[in-house]
Amino acid sequence: MPAERPARPALLRAVTLPRVLAALWLAATAELLVLTALAAHERTTWYLAVDQFGYLTFAHDLLHGRVFHHWPPLDALAARLPARVDVLVQTYVADHGRLYCRYPPGYPLLLAGWIGLLGDDAAHVLNPTIFLALLALLIAFQARLFHSRWWATAGVALVVLLSGRTELFLWALTIVRDPATHLAALLGLFLLLPAGGARLSARRVAAAGLALGYAGSIRPDAVLYLLPAGLIAAARWRDEHPGWRPALRQLAAGYNTAATGRPWRLTQGMEVQGFLAAPPGDARAPRMGLPPGAWGAGTLETVQWRGGTLETVQGGGLRLANLPRVLPENLAHLRAAYGDALLALAVFGALVALGGRRILLLAALPYALLALIFFSCWSKPDPRYLSGVHLLLPLLVVEGALGTPALVRRLARAGRPAEAWGLAAGFALLLGAATLGVGEGAGTLARRLFLVPALAAAGALAAATWSRRDVTAGVAPALALALVGLAGWRLSHMLELSAAFQEPEMAHARAVFARKVEPGAVVITTEDVGRPAENIEYYSGVAHALYLTDLERWGLTVGDAAELLARGGMRPYLLLPKAHPGLDPLLAALGRRFAVELAADIPARRAVDYFVAAQFLPEGIHMQLHRLGPLGSGAP
Repeated sequence: MPAERPARPALLRAVTLPRVLAALWLAATAELLVLTALAAHERTTWYLAVDQFGYLTFAHDLLHGRVFHHWPPLDALAARLPARVDVLVQTYVADHGRLYCRYPPGYPLLLAGWIGLLGDDAAHVLNPTIFLALLALLIAFQARLFHSRWWATAGVALVVLLSGRTELFLWALTIVRDPATHLAALLGLFLLLPAGGARLSARRVAAAGLALGYAGSIRPDAVLYLLPAGLIAAARWRDEHPGWRPALRQLAAGYNTAATGRPWRLTQGMEVQGFLAAPPGDARAPRMGLPPGAWGAGTLETVQWRGGTLETVQGGGLRLANLPRVLPENLAHLRAAYGDALLALAVFGALVALGGRRILLLAALPYALLALIFFSCWSKPDPRYLSGVHLLLPLLVVEGALGTPALVRRLARAGRPAEAWGLAAGFALLLGAATLGVGEGAGTLARRLFLVPALAAAGALAAATWSRRDVTAGVAPALALALVGLAGWRLSHMLELSAAFQEPEMAHARAVFARKVEPGAVVITTEDVGRPAENIEYYSGVAHALYLTDLERWGLTVGDAAELLARGGMRPYLLLPKAHPGLDPLLAALGRRFAVELAADIPARRAVDYFVAAQFLPEGIHMQLHRLGPLGSGAP
């Protein structure tokens, strides 16, 4: 009688392949999220642009229990302004004496609660936190659709890996509403997904409607998510046969929750005015004599937003006539961001999902197509508006990469080997052809992304060869770990360099400004050197600010505005580059009405101390700060 084998120690008995894989998945996913959090922290900028300033200002108004804003310079200028006009760098509208923010209240409400709880300085932590929550939700979203943690991690790793190309990561680093919009909207879709075999209940539909409605209160275009939400709900009602009356009750609950409290007249409704009309031409301010590239290698026309001046209240950026011009540019952006091979995988993923995972198809494809068309009606292509597409398209890429080998295996096991081999061979050849353009001239990331189609093609061929084995069960962890490794490589580079303008730079600039200008100062400056007005207005604590384009929109000269401000008890200043076109004649003309004094001659490297910063002027720019006092007055 053979001797019995000694029992394995309890610790070794606990070490099984499923547990090892689960621990490996947890470690890889945690590493991805932690590295993303660290990179976001290092790269988060405190420098405010137009949108960030508007959200913060509105949030502070809400914290003080008011909807309307009080801007002291308006008291001095109001008599000369139109009854309804853009102010505060077009983030607010002065409407017959009342100032309201043009942005909907959803994101400012969230921001107000955040800074009310954690303080002003915590405002810059909000969006990195939302972005991490969005990635975590995407993992849960995909796990529910794919029934696989590895597939889910592969999809999120692809989102993070491509976030530099798609600019998705950029919106996690500053105070903008886009990540919060997509977090709320995807939460609404997530609540509609099948879960544990339970039927779709009125409670779930109501919760989904609440999430989607809140997304709409952040960005009105979040209404586009109602298409996939409606299709998912309709597909589930058809499959689950709840009857017409329960279905109508569920629909009413979701709609009422989403629609409650929505005003008929949107504060940002000016963007769709004249949707069917022809574009009015270039709505930016004239260049005022500045030659392109005069202050650096960057092209101001392409990298710097300028306030519009054609109308008192700017808008009408969304027009159907823009579609033929902007759609090809957006398609080119998608191709540049993903490459032909990943887009081919997305197409395969849509086809595979059509046959076996319809809810995935309904969740991702309708929104992606509708958003691509809708935002191509904007006046210019902007990856920011396609953020939702960049969150959902990787799901189809993963379905193409892993779902196609799974389909090949099903065909082979169903006694259709010829079809299985035909699909596998065609899949591999198509992916090979799509990667032919990735050569030595391509970037490092483009070359390394070759791993994705290579693993997908190898998986399909292996599934046709060894159909008795679940090849996808091995390919999925390999793909996920490869993408996590690539994402970690990209994120590690981001950790090497912090954002140039963070809390220390802000605090230093605030202290410098407090020494150089008098309380009640109003600084007139230019957008050609960054976004000084927004940062002076919000951070300085001692001054207000406006742009030359604001004056042009209001029909005021610098001299007229300075005189009105002085009469109102305020102290006008000019903050302009020393090389600003027409500066000397402007100062000479002002000298006939004011005592023009040089308050500060600012070397280029110290321009950031006066909130002058721009990515296209990394070396800074020589600035001058002039005080406009009453004639005969002395130095301040």
